[in-house]
Amino acid sequence: MLHLGSVPYANARPLIEGLAGDPAVSLLLETPARLARRLAEGGLDAALVPSVVVVKNPARVPVPTGCISSRGPVASVSLFCRRPLRRGARILLDSSSLTSAHLVRILLEGPLGAPGATFDTCPPTVDPRVADADGVLLIGDPALVLDRTGLGEVDLGECWTRWTGLPFVWALWTARDGAAARAAEPVLRAARRRGEAALPAIAAREAARLGMAPEAMARYLGGNIRYEFGPEERAGLERFRAECLGAGLHAAAGS
Repeated sequence: MLHLGSVPYANARPLIEGLAGDPAVSLLLETPARLARRLAEGGLDAALVPSVVVVKNPARVPVPTGCISSRGPVASVSLFCRRPLRRGARILLDSSSLTSAHLVRILLEGPLGAPGATFDTCPPTVDPRVADADGVLLIGDPALVLDRTGLGEVDLGECWTRWTGLPFVWALWTARDGAAARAAEPVLRAARRRGEAALPAIAAREAARLGMAPEAMARYLGGNIRYEFGPEERAGLERFRAECLGAGLHAAAGS
């Protein structure tokens, strides 16, 4: 039995198509932070984990079959603000996030020009309009479907690409060791092929689940989100690694 884990968000569905019905696979759907912990504890052979886990844990073995990335707006990872960002702003971070929590710190100190922010966590159900904070970071489906009326928004994917010229890798398939990576690779590659072939059906299914228009979900899954883990994505991941080191965010994640 191959034990795999994925985030439960719409953007991961094209990478896990058919895995839930495979008798040789046990598939766990969990938040990014919890997946990272399960992989570190040895409870999973491979997982679609936050990219910061690979950046900070060299022992983790990427499985080069796919990732969740964006080049420009990602639409599902945003800092929502009731007022303009300022030095020393108070920011609430979705408690399920890892990579995005690191990225927002880097962007606030850099291109967003709001250094010295303070941070706390919040549940993904928080309403940024009433939160006691200058900004609220939300990720995944809650960010995707949030009513943005009356809110300022910084799309972290768009901000990163404008700043660096590179795509940003949000999550990628990662194995606990080389043997697990070799076992998982053909299974994950086949799932991605199924997902790409079934993208219209997946978009319709996820739109119904989240109460979105099917065409909006199709644009998100087929436009905002990219699944190829190629040279540009590797370069974006290395730039993120360098920015984490430069910001002193170098402690191991998910372990």
